[in-house]
Amino acid sequence: MTYLNNAFTRMLAEGDDEEHFGVHITYADLYSCILFLTAIYFSGFLSARFLSLPNLVGEIFAGIVLGPNLLDVVPYVEAFVMLGEIGLILLVLEAGIDIDLTTLKLIGKRGILIALVGTLLPIVLAYLIAYLIGYRGTAAIAAGCAFAPTSLGIAMNVLRQSNLVNTPVGQVVVAAAIIDDMIALVILSQLQAFAGDEVPTTLDMIIPVVSALAFLLVGGSLAVFVLPKFLNRLILDRIEEGTHHNREWMSLAIMFLLFLGLFPATYAAKASPLMGAFLAGLVFCSNEGAHHMFLSQFKRVLQWLLRIFFAASIGFQVPIQMFANFTVLWQGSVFALALVGKIAVGFMVPNFSPTTMFKGMHLRDCLVVGFSMMAEGEFAFVIAVFAVSNGMITEELYASVVLAVLFSTILAPFFLRYSISYFNNEVKSTISGTSDNLNESLANAIQEQTALFFNIQIKSAPAWGLLVNIMDDLDELNLQVIDHRSWHPRQSHDLLINEVYALDSCMKSPETDELVLQRANQITSKIEKTIGQKEAVVKVQRWVPEMPGSSAKSTKEHLIHAASNLLRSASNLDVNPMEDDYVNMEEGGVKKLETDRNELLSHSLNKRYGRRLGGLFRRGFSTADHGIYGAVSEDSGEDIELHYWRYEAA
Repeated sequence: MTYLNNAFTRMLAEGDDEEHFGVHITYADLYSCILFLTAIYFSGFLSARFLSLPNLVGEIFAGIVLGPNLLDVVPYVEAFVMLGEIGLILLVLEAGIDIDLTTLKLIGKRGILIALVGTLLPIVLAYLIAYLIGYRGTAAIAAGCAFAPTSLGIAMNVLRQSNLVNTPVGQVVVAAAIIDDMIALVILSQLQAFAGDEVPTTLDMIIPVVSALAFLLVGGSLAVFVLPKFLNRLILDRIEEGTHHNREWMSLAIMFLLFLGLFPATYAAKASPLMGAFLAGLVFCSNEGAHHMFLSQFKRVLQWLLRIFFAASIGFQVPIQMFANFTVLWQGSVFALALVGKIAVGFMVPNFSPTTMFKGMHLRDCLVVGFSMMAEGEFAFVIAVFAVSNGMITEELYASVVLAVLFSTILAPFFLRYSISYFNNEVKSTISGTSDNLNESLANAIQEQTALFFNIQIKSAPAWGLLVNIMDDLDELNLQVIDHRSWHPRQSHDLLINEVYALDSCMKSPETDELVLQRANQITSKIEKTIGQKEAVVKVQRWVPEMPGSSAKSTKEHLIHAASNLLRSASNLDVNPMEDDYVNMEEGGVKKLETDRNELLSHSLNKRYGRRLGGLFRRGFSTADHGIYGAVSEDSGEDIELHYWRYEAA
């Protein structure tokens, strides 16, 4: 084995081993690195697949076990930590690209307030806990700051599985978590003032936070409103037509050039250099081509770098042996109480349902937001590691904070999943417990078309608090919301589409179509007045649901299922088909024929064609006989309509 090891070393070095020429890598080190990477991958997979926990829990566990604090079998520890830090930088860069301005406007000031309170309240609680158990000054502040961030990725995984992302409560979570990330960058900048052995002066404490806020507010405004137009006019619009791929590459190149400039600039200004990475991505948050190119080129790389980040940058620095210390265990358990502050902010969520405040579905929304905000993730570990590395907290306090953060990482998705499941079952129990006479009455009303249902489609520019205002209107109009979704094209922050299916609790059995039209006009006028936009389009039409089949558990459950299916099938409205998409298809020997919704929805999704045509198709399928099917949205100028097309070989 020694002979093979030396031979392999000399081969990699391409020189004389005795003269130490070149870079020497031993067989044992290389094998250990491969073993470590394999362990990271499968630990994350097993954690998600069999324990229903976030992947990062398994990845951190692999780093703890194989790292220097336990088995110590991983070579080049500093190199792995460096790779993990690069992954963090790319994650923050992607966070800037992923900023959704329309979602922030949709939720409005309530989302900002939830994010602010959800950040400050846990800091205060954790600071008080640290103070009460004997920590003072910088140590207590740093421990408190570690509980400020929220991990959107952990919550989004559960919300996606439950089809709640595009619902009002899902949009609240997304908006609050986005703002939370921005605040975390400011906090990280502020903590840098306390790093080092010297007592910081007042100026030392003021400069980082002022610098961070200046970059975030002034730099963010320039990144969103000024630089995109400037870059388009000066560079991107000058690229020849038909070379869309070149525009994407150029956008990606400019993004990294901005990053290379802003990263050291924020560091020199005593803000967190991660703020520079965030702003570089923010410049391209409305550039679909840059977003697509970044994902296509870095998605797999970023996934692996983040695995290494959690395993090495975090796992290597988890003092696992200290978890056997009783003091660490009880302090970590007490610090976990600070997370109550995250849960409490959930009860600031507006009531999007017709139920009483803090009961039924509103209570579900409160718990969903609270447990989503409770999920601590990468930024919490970053702040804790930064604090211990710069001597701001002791290793014992660091171990306690990390233990509490691990508790939140494990428990938050469990509580979130349980809350959603519990209230879904409650709804089903309520539905199944409804008297047979009432259920039969509703079924007869649908069959005889005496129950009045509406489909409401709203096309407008996003505005602050728009979603809450629309829901208030529907409540005042005595419309019981069956289901609701909102979406918008990623490449445009000037278009927002809301679609609602509702039961009219006011008008039970209209005798004439004129009465239905009057009611529809009343709804339209009310919503148009609330939106207050001349260009807004509100379309209200009667929805006649099909009769529930014999297999349906109840009529109400059938209505909820039917509306949800219609909303999901119509979610292709976020795609703006371009004329060159049709041209390219026709050049490729494909012709377009009109079809109907039933024919379209009878076929399953074909992801390959969706990618090939830039997401033009919501649904599609391919065989030699039938060709491909799709649904696209087109604006008729007056109404929002769906048109269905069938594509087959010309």
